[in-house]
Amino acid sequence: MTSENDEKKLKQCLQLIINAISDTINNLKKQSRQSNQKQILSNLQEKINGLLDDNLSSLSSQCRNYLFDELNEYNYNAEEKIFSTSFTEDKLYHFLHDLQGRLSLSEACQAAWNGDQNMIENFIKNYPKLKDKSGLYGTTLLYSAARNNHFNLVRYLIEMGKCSVNTQNKDYIDRGSLSTLKATIGSTALHAACFHGHLQIVEYLIQHGADYFILNNAFETPIENGQNKPNIRQFFTNFLLFSYSRNANILPKRTILEEIEKSPEAIIDCFWEYKSFSHDRWFPFTPDSSSRLQQALIIDSDTKFISEIHLKASREAFSVSIVQFLRSGKNHDHIENLAWVRCRGSSLLNFHCYSQWQIMFIRHPTGITNSSSSIEVFDMIKTNIQLNSWYNSNDKINFLFERAMNYRRKYITINLDFINNEKITFNLENFTFTNQENTIEGFLRWIPKLILNDEKLTLVNNFQLPPNSDLILLTTSYLKQVKLNGTISTDEFNQYNLKYDDVWNGDILDLPNQTDVIVICTSSKSLLESVLEAGGASLRKSFQIKYKENPRESVISITIDDRLQARAVYFVAWQPNADSSILSQSIEDLVSNVMEKAASENYKSIAFPAIGCGRYGCSISHVAQILVRQVQRQITKYPIMVSFVIHPDRTDICDEFQKQIKLLQGEDKISTTKRMSIKVGQGKIEVKKGDITKQEVDVILGSSSSENLRQVLLEAGGKQVEDAYSEEFRVNPNSLIISTPPGQLPCKRIFFLKWEPNKDPEILRQSIIDLIWNLIQNVNSYNFTSIAFPAIGCGEHACSVDIVVKTMVTEMKQQIQNRKLPWIVTFIIHPNEQNVYDEFCKQLLASNHEPIDYKLPSTWQTSNEDKMQFILSKNTNEYKSIVMDFDETMKNNYQEIIKIERIQNERWYMQYLAHARDFQKRLNEDTEKFLYHGCPEAAAYSIMHDCFNRSFAGVNGIDLFFLYILSNICIFILGTAYGVGVYFSSSGAYSHRFTKRNSNGERCMFLARVLVGKTTIGNKSMKTRPVGFDSTTDGNHIFVTYHDAQAYAEYLITYK
Repeated sequence: MTSENDEKKLKQCLQLIINAISDTINNLKKQSRQSNQKQILSNLQEKINGLLDDNLSSLSSQCRNYLFDELNEYNYNAEEKIFSTSFTEDKLYHFLHDLQGRLSLSEACQAAWNGDQNMIENFIKNYPKLKDKSGLYGTTLLYSAARNNHFNLVRYLIEMGKCSVNTQNKDYIDRGSLSTLKATIGSTALHAACFHGHLQIVEYLIQHGADYFILNNAFETPIENGQNKPNIRQFFTNFLLFSYSRNANILPKRTILEEIEKSPEAIIDCFWEYKSFSHDRWFPFTPDSSSRLQQALIIDSDTKFISEIHLKASREAFSVSIVQFLRSGKNHDHIENLAWVRCRGSSLLNFHCYSQWQIMFIRHPTGITNSSSSIEVFDMIKTNIQLNSWYNSNDKINFLFERAMNYRRKYITINLDFINNEKITFNLENFTFTNQENTIEGFLRWIPKLILNDEKLTLVNNFQLPPNSDLILLTTSYLKQVKLNGTISTDEFNQYNLKYDDVWNGDILDLPNQTDVIVICTSSKSLLESVLEAGGASLRKSFQIKYKENPRESVISITIDDRLQARAVYFVAWQPNADSSILSQSIEDLVSNVMEKAASENYKSIAFPAIGCGRYGCSISHVAQILVRQVQRQITKYPIMVSFVIHPDRTDICDEFQKQIKLLQGEDKISTTKRMSIKVGQGKIEVKKGDITKQEVDVILGSSSSENLRQVLLEAGGKQVEDAYSEEFRVNPNSLIISTPPGQLPCKRIFFLKWEPNKDPEILRQSIIDLIWNLIQNVNSYNFTSIAFPAIGCGEHACSVDIVVKTMVTEMKQQIQNRKLPWIVTFIIHPNEQNVYDEFCKQLLASNHEPIDYKLPSTWQTSNEDKMQFILSKNTNEYKSIVMDFDETMKNNYQEIIKIERIQNERWYMQYLAHARDFQKRLNEDTEKFLYHGCPEAAAYSIMHDCFNRSFAGVNGIDLFFLYILSNICIFILGTAYGVGVYFSSSGAYSHRFTKRNSNGERCMFLARVLVGKTTIGNKSMKTRPVGFDSTTDGNHIFVTYHDAQAYAEYLITYK
């Protein structure tokens, strides 16, 4: 080991060489003859050789090797003790600079160890080339900062200093002098952070591409280094994917590619599944079928690739395309006989095969289903999202998926630019994905990458195969072989290494980000002191000042810098109490005060400690229950993200909080089980979310034409149902209805009705009417009175959902009413199909209005004339309120208000009231907004008499839209950017752009009541509202409506 005296001698030697070079540079500046310059440079080499001869023997081997590491870059031969090439004047400047850097590196490494960011910033500014170099004692700047938990410095080194996150320590000790393996050598910053339990730095480093399988000289990974720290062990347990089909509980030690290299035998760890085109549920293949599928992909390089295999189930035979992962029955062309296949597991681990990843949207606010494209596979380009269709990942996203699987990631989050850069989290365990708002959902799968057997690595499209092509799988062994043959370049080969050498933009590691607010109880002295210590002198001083000013303040809010990874600390006074009711109230008050304060200061996230669960002896269960439930109540008022911070060693507290959260989630599911019902004659129709197999009714309806729905009912019903169905189908395969006993289902009978979807609206409508008529006849014959009716055809068959739902509900209403049936009919909607549920509710409430108590606004005036416009007096509160809002939103866009008129169109207003009541009943919230609508004067007259009728855009309303176009050619584009409907805005300045001066220089703008209802981001292709939504929006201030009675023009403002 190098001593302090050795280091001093090294620095002296470096300084002597630096002085010699500096003197030479100054000497060269004085010379004009070329021959003299060459001689001076030659003399310098001799002088440096002499200095080395004089000093090297007094240096330790570690110091010598450190010095040689730099000299070797300038061709110094340590054995012969000479420079093998001559110096040049240009090279001399670089040599001087690098030696000065090496001299400064020693101090910089100490500064990194101590967390001195200013010194590090100066060092990297002056010597950026050395930012990843190991210092004399074998550690890099990044390693030292991470080892000692200097988070801000780590962040600076990565983000500003551009240090390589996977740089490994390099020691300068001779190998022969080491008696044991030194773990520091070869370690990265992640090794250090894991070993010392610095979770925040671990998360940050991994977020920026740190390799958690990289080995140090003791053959340890960062994962292994962190096993003695509970927080690090728990992090990797949650972060990594252990296995799919095997019961594994040991953290992995290597990437999948490294695993293959170590154990070439195939490892079976996957699930084979299929999903029919008409449903969003995946079913497992039988063990025998799974084995056959598995073997089809485990082939030797010299074995011919078989593109299709034939399998047999209990009732029918089918084939599976190994190329497209597509299952087909006897009738290949019938959509109901087709199903997608996937293997949930790693293609590399199971088959040593690279893969093409695909995603399928089953839910998207603007998604559409097109039967003609059901089997078509799309590229990730900006276009209308096709539901239930696969999208091929582009090269970049495919690499991210492959690399994440190689590194055994459980989740990966990617911004998908082809859907407006939406942030999507992919679950690589379940092969599903969703966005943060859960408005986008879907499935994930891979299909094998295929190449032509031409030794040129020619990739093929699995859905557009070249005719008569000889195909093989792109496997790891094949890739090695073509590299040995020199067929592909090193760069082309390296893309299949799937390494974390560099972070590829787009791979977002969704680890917990910093919170806005940290809550600290002043009664917890140890916690209070540790936070004040971590926050520094400024936080301590601010707290002392504010506490002294008002020690009884319920919440002391102090904004802070980023030392604590938060924007503010809330210090709250709280004391435990043995009385459970007093304890509960005190916790509820604390949570309420904190969240109200955070909302008022516009914070979006809070971290609460486990109040009272430490030395106070409060019941952990009671505290967790009160905290969790009060937070849940408060977030309904304040949309704030809440975290509970629990010490990693207190697993008992952590378990109790998780238990309470799960209990609350369970209650939420029960309390929010959506159900809506109306009375129809002597019967009742209701809509609810749920599982069709769990309905306690007389009869459950299925469809013999829907393979997936049929499969769900047969599996849930058990052998009795399967046998009965098979026998009935054998005897009469064309029957309009197959009736079976219930088996294990909680009903009296199961009806499988025959129904075929159709793209023609009239045929589709009539087919649903026939289906309901057939159902009613059969239900009557059994004297049943309750039916569970699934949402047949709602998007699964590429049918028009609004036609299907409207016809179902309307026809069922009419049949119950006309036949005076005392039935309860329940439409069961899949829990994930919120849009379909909303559409059923909308249609259920349609044409079912109870008499409205017509009550006109108290401000309305009576008149004997047929008059709609009433000028407001400037002295009324009504007038002043409108002016105040108008002035705020129209700053610098108008000179004066000429008049404000109240519009009293009773017919229109009553239609609007009826619509508003439906919205309130369906959504259980008030979605009315007061918005502006600017237009030319001629259009305003039409609107007052005929409402915001969308037909203005067609026949009657030529003036409306064409006047817009004449006043501003761009307005037509703006007017349809978020849907072809009627546009409103909360911004008067925006609506002002659509007005036009009349002959007096006056303009007019409506202030309207608008029912926005459930809204979604719109686009110009939307000619009607998206299914399940009432309006579209730009996500900011613009709202587009699609129903004439959805808005009421209450006031007309005339201004200049």
